[in-house]
Amino acid sequence: MTVLSSRCNASKVLRPERCVVLDGKPCAACTEDIELEKQIGELETLIYELYNRRRALRTVMNDNHDHLIHNFPPEIVSHIFVLYATPNVSTHKNKRSTPLRLGAVCRKWRQLAWATPRLWSSLALDFTFGKNDPLHSLHLIDEWLERSASLPLTIRYDDRSAHPQAANILNKHSARWHDVHFDIAVHHLHHLNSPSQGNSSCLLVLRYPFQFSVRPFDFPPFRATELALKSVPVPHVNITWNNITVAFLYDICVDQCIEVIRRAPLLRTFRLQAIKPLSHIFPLPNARILHPQVRSFELSENSSNVVATLDSLSFPSLEEWINDDYSQLWNGPELPEKMTSFIRCSPSLKIFKINIDHISCHRIIEGLHHFSTIEVLGLHSVLHRFRIIQLLDALCAPTQSQSPLFLPHLQSLEFVSKIYFPWESLPQIFSSSRWRSLRVKVNTRSGGHDTEVKTAEVLGELMEGFDLSIGKIDEPEWYY
Repeated sequence: MTVLSSRCNASKVLRPERCVVLDGKPCAACTEDIELEKQIGELETLIYELYNRRRALRTVMNDNHDHLIHNFPPEIVSHIFVLYATPNVSTHKNKRSTPLRLGAVCRKWRQLAWATPRLWSSLALDFTFGKNDPLHSLHLIDEWLERSASLPLTIRYDDRSAHPQAANILNKHSARWHDVHFDIAVHHLHHLNSPSQGNSSCLLVLRYPFQFSVRPFDFPPFRATELALKSVPVPHVNITWNNITVAFLYDICVDQCIEVIRRAPLLRTFRLQAIKPLSHIFPLPNARILHPQVRSFELSENSSNVVATLDSLSFPSLEEWINDDYSQLWNGPELPEKMTSFIRCSPSLKIFKINIDHISCHRIIEGLHHFSTIEVLGLHSVLHRFRIIQLLDALCAPTQSQSPLFLPHLQSLEFVSKIYFPWESLPQIFSSSRWRSLRVKVNTRSGGHDTEVKTAEVLGELMEGFDLSIGKIDEPEWYY
């Protein structure tokens, strides 16, 4: 039996070299352990050497079998890398094609990828809802932006909670911000610098948190070109309004919507959704506010508050009006009259798109008689196939000789249908001599697949020479 020294019997395990007996040598167990540790060290060294040899061997294998690096100059390979790995920062898509995956292939790919600044000039960070994104590593964010050298930066930064350290890293490169999208809580706006480039594009989405205390404006106004307010009162927004060209207001009071028009002289696109009643913070105007720059106006999920909005605004340069309305207001006695009055103030209107669900066919046709300047008419339906049939019949009905020409400047008719489209009613449009040169576009949820393809082929044969296109609905990537 092996005899242990008195030091080995201690409660604390000691290193073998500290174990000695009376003659100054370690005990038998410690001697064996020392020998095993030596052998383990030798094997670990051998394994390390084998890994190095294998790594070098795989480098040679990559050199022998990598047709990309050997067959193309570095400039071409870099361009291919950029085409593969540049992310779509507006939608957070293509995360699988991150340039980090290129660097994981082999050493030469990594060296070339790390030395290609264009690969790192776009960055999408999403800190919302506790997402486990590998790019949440602050060190990696810093390295990513450093690799972009001096190129202009495209950045999307979504952060509903506070991550000031990530914001500080982005701020280090604010002089190079070219196209940026910030989606943050309104009381975190002070964490970010304003874009310093005069030609930079900045979309700022501000949200109202569940728990929020008003923060004093102890920081310079933020410079943005596009603004989306989600339930954020206008008095809580500290921005430079003179640069705003696009505004989307959701769950904002009527008087505050009108105040945005007052404050943004360069506004060209104005979107309103879920408008709330008066907050009485700002006075309603006694006369219409004329804004000569607005070109596109969109109303969604309208309420009775729309009437007050239309009564207060005038867009003489308006070219596009989208009325994505799911309410019954069009059938009421007041809104059509207000819309007609609003249209008279917009003599340049060329495009009108409307959701026809919940609106009687008679009321739609009656309203369209006042849209004599439009060249593009878009009809959107989610629920009613029969409503589309009614409208097609009405459009193709013969016009009384004494009546004014219906839609005299119409050039294009667009249908967006999330139900099966009534194809059997479509040929009657082209049978009318008046609409024979009309461009007709039909987008359906199943466009380009199965039944829709067969239908397109049949219609193409029947209506050869007519301008008909069939497509699939692209579900909107709402960056707001």
